[in-house]
This record gives sequence, structure tokens and C-alpha cells, in this order.
Amino acid sequence: MQDTRQPGSPATPPNHPGPARNDKSMLDRLNRFARWLLPVRNLFLALAIFAFLLLLLGLFVEKGGEHGMIVIPSLTLFLWALSVHVFILNFAVVPPRPDPGEGMLRRSWQGIKRAWYWFVALFFLLTTAVGVYLTIRLLGLWLRDFY
Repeated sequence: MQDTRQPGSPATPPNHPGPARNDKSMLDRLNRFARWLLPVRNLFLALAIFAFLLLLLGLFVEKGGEHGMIVIPSLTLFLWALSVHVFILNFAVVPPRPDPGEGMLRRSWQGIKRAWYWFVALFFLLTTAVGVYLTIRLLGLWLRDFY
């Protein structure tokens, strides 16, 4: 006789082989990744500052046909390094999920705070997509002009 119970249903034993359940949300994954990158956040900030200084140098020093040789890669590096640094700062402190045993007001407040981080995550998704598009366009332009 075949077992017709669905994995994860109350009648299913806890050790029933079914699809792996993942109770972690995207915010928890972003938080874990940001905390993993936390020790190198200053490296990304230093990289962004270096790229910005290189960008300024390129704007004031490059002449004629070589205009853009340093500017385009330094602009791309500046945008990505700053983006990673801001990502780390934002998602390293995501509030935990509300505990069902807490009061309604506290759970609501935790939910509102987590909703804000969902909004920030969607904003980061949008800006990352725009950043990828701009990077492809800028590097294509740079490769066409200089190589």
C-alpha cells in the first residue's frame, strides 16, 4: 500500500523523507551574507575612496583621445565598491523574526521594521540590475574605444 500523506503534513512523522524545508527568508540570507562580509567592509570603503580619487585624477589629467581611459573603469569600480559597502552596512543588522510568544505590539513593530528591510532589499535588487546594465554599457564603450 502506498503512503498518500504529504511531506510536512501533521500526520507525517518528523523524519519522513520529503522535500527539504527552508524556514529562512531572503532577509535572513542577506543578513547572513552581510555579516559574513562584515570584516572586509573597510576594504570596500577604501576601494571606493581609491576609485573616486582615481576618477578625479582621470577627469583632470587625461587629455584628448585618451579621455575615459581611467575614468570609465574607476567610475565602475567606485559604484560597485560603494554599493557593496552600503549593502554590508544595511543588511548586517536586520531585526530577527518576531517571536510568536511576544505581545502583539512588539510583533507588529518587528514586522514593520522587517518590512522596511524588505523595501530596502527590493531597492537594492533594482539598483543592482541598473548597475549591471550600466557596467555592461560602460565597459563595452571602454573596450570599443581603447582596445
